[in-house]
Amino acid sequence: MRFKLLGQLQVHDGGRILTPQAHKQRVLLAALLLHHHTVLPVESLIDELWPEGPPRTALQALRVYISQLRKMLQSGGTPGGPTLAGEPPGYCLAIEDGMLDVIEFDRHRETARAAHERQDFETALFHYRAAAGLWRSTPLVDLREGTLIRSVTSRLEESWMAVEEGRISLEVRLAGSRGEAIARLRELVARYPFNERLHALLMIGLFLSGRSGDALQVYRSTRECLIDELGIEPGEDLRLVHQVVLDSDPAALANVRMWTA
Repeated sequence: MRFKLLGQLQVHDGGRILTPQAHKQRVLLAALLLHHHTVLPVESLIDELWPEGPPRTALQALRVYISQLRKMLQSGGTPGGPTLAGEPPGYCLAIEDGMLDVIEFDRHRETARAAHERQDFETALFHYRAAAGLWRSTPLVDLREGTLIRSVTSRLEESWMAVEEGRISLEVRLAGSRGEAIARLRELVARYPFNERLHALLMIGLFLSGRSGDALQVYRSTRECLIDELGIEPGEDLRLVHQVVLDSDPAALANVRMWTA
């Protein structure tokens, strides 16, 4: 059985799609999966299902949802499959590592980060790309009423940005991947106009592609945006990249922390 949370919730068992149709069942399953191998108290699950206040029948309804999820999880009939157990003071979902895309994403991200730090760029890029490939869209965007899901999905979105920045920074280094990286960076800076690291990477990619004028224009527009919207000047790294482009000195990139990290 395979659970996918990096996008809309999906449950697959071989060729069968077992994703629950009822909204509250999906919320319950997502919360249990995001906190797998952790006992979630009944009170926390009720708050997750009814964040605006539970009905008098909340406990009974929760038990019905748990029973329905158990039937779905057991429908595969595969030994070693997921198990949903009642353990005081609540319920705990146990799964194997290979069943959940979030676990794979985190593993690739951590492996990539460690390889990047020791400057094993080939290994780092492989795992950054593997992590990015698991990301289908914003995780569980339609299931975020309660704190159990929101607390983890917020962390996942931060991790995704770190993966994107790491992957793109390495692709910018590679002439063969630089054009694709620049195109992706233009998409990201439009979505995250205050992320200076993304703007700096775009400037570096343009500069290393022989497009210094375009890189300087990125700096000018970014600086204007930061001053007009936030009332601040660009940070140190962005200013250093600007100077690198002005001096036409690629070797000076060694002084930019985000480039050497």
